[in-house]
Amino acid sequence: MLNTFSILSLIIAIPFLGMLFTLFAKEAGDNGTRNVFSVAVFAVIANIVMILRIFMLMEVYKPGLQLVETYNWMQNPNIDIVFGVDVLSLMLLLAIHIAFIIGFIGVRNNLEHQKSLMVWSLMFLSMITGFFVAADIFSFYIFFEAMLLPLFMLLGMFGDVKRQEYINRFLLYNMLGAVIFFVATVLLFNYQHGMLELQQLNNMKLNSRLEYFIWAAIFISLLSRIPVWPFHYWIASVNSSIRNPMIFLISMILPLTGIYGFVRFLPKTLPSILGNYILILQIIGVVTMLFIALIGLINKDRQYKIFSYITVYYIMYMLGILTRNEVILLNIAFSFFSYLIIVASMEVFSHYIAKEQNQQGVLDDGLLCAYPKLSIIYSFMTLSAVGLPLSSLFLNNFLILSDLLAVNIKMGIIMLLSLVIVSSALLKELFRLRDAEKCALTASGQNDISRGIFSFMLFICFVLLMSFIKPLWFVIGA
Repeated sequence: MLNTFSILSLIIAIPFLGMLFTLFAKEAGDNGTRNVFSVAVFAVIANIVMILRIFMLMEVYKPGLQLVETYNWMQNPNIDIVFGVDVLSLMLLLAIHIAFIIGFIGVRNNLEHQKSLMVWSLMFLSMITGFFVAADIFSFYIFFEAMLLPLFMLLGMFGDVKRQEYINRFLLYNMLGAVIFFVATVLLFNYQHGMLELQQLNNMKLNSRLEYFIWAAIFISLLSRIPVWPFHYWIASVNSSIRNPMIFLISMILPLTGIYGFVRFLPKTLPSILGNYILILQIIGVVTMLFIALIGLINKDRQYKIFSYITVYYIMYMLGILTRNEVILLNIAFSFFSYLIIVASMEVFSHYIAKEQNQQGVLDDGLLCAYPKLSIIYSFMTLSAVGLPLSSLFLNNFLILSDLLAVNIKMGIIMLLSLVIVSSALLKELFRLRDAEKCALTASGQNDISRGIFSFMLFICFVLLMSFIKPLWFVIGA
């Protein structure tokens, strides 16, 4: 039986060890490239098995962090590194790892700099895993900033962004956010006169001046990673230009760290000083949602339509978290599980569609008619994305929207309108790709997705469907 004392450290270490094996592996010829790819896939699958094992060791409906591990880092000052998980963090980790497997499918035939892509991707996975199991402010901050290194390297090497200034400002925002977060972390440490676990933040009382500065610093640093005004412009400029599905996936996951930060740092009872700022943030959020949704509907670029869908949902989840409703937080965790898998699948197969269009030299109108296997998967993911009862998005988004409508009906209506608009944009794109009248003008369809990938994606569709029936269906006794 596994030693539960070290199991959380192990899921951080496995992708990192996979990165080291990949780094020192020989990449001579096709065999070397396949070996690099196989090591990366094996590391992610091994971590999925470990995460499922952690689910079995937990009491999934028990509040608070479980399987806590504590490591003494320094004696003077006394700093401990603490790891712990709950259902929210584990659901997010499981979804991210499944999304990584789907992302690897999208780059499996990418022979250019395959080793570098796998190395930095696994490093990012290791850092974000540490971020989601971090249970104290220092380890939380360390992983919050550490994941920026592989992201910066991936964007610089594979981002394909036309204007370098977009990358520079995108990275500048994230670096400034990390610096501001560091200042807030130091102030919290000094105020506490020692270590501070994230669970203690929920009941922490600060004096007014210090409280004002700390919460402002935390808000700015977390918002710098979320595509909400004014940060949405540079995030959109970078993400909508990325043509490598794996890099897009990693860039798309980054705002999740800001959303998760709000979960861990916001107290159960918000200080009165934050009331007006929360209202302003809610107004900015719904306006950004509507603005991005309308642009996604008008923009003909399929990549931007997917980005607008991602943006609208991230902001909706952020607004749901700001309600501080424990039931809604659990609904958001279940909804995020499907959301991350769906957007990863849509991006990978959207990239495949664009690649086939370019190779065949045809328009993509009606293209899916020539690719029946691809058509089934892409159609399922699109219909799941728009909220049909094919995944946990359906029920949990309904509950989240119901709560937000009850809190502020005007805000809820704008949010609902934004969701309808981005869903219409995705459906419009699907109907165009499946246009029966233009099937004769499409490619031959000889390069339809392989039977192995089709079978794997059917399994992913089954996982999504089961998440609608019961979110924790894979946990015995849940």
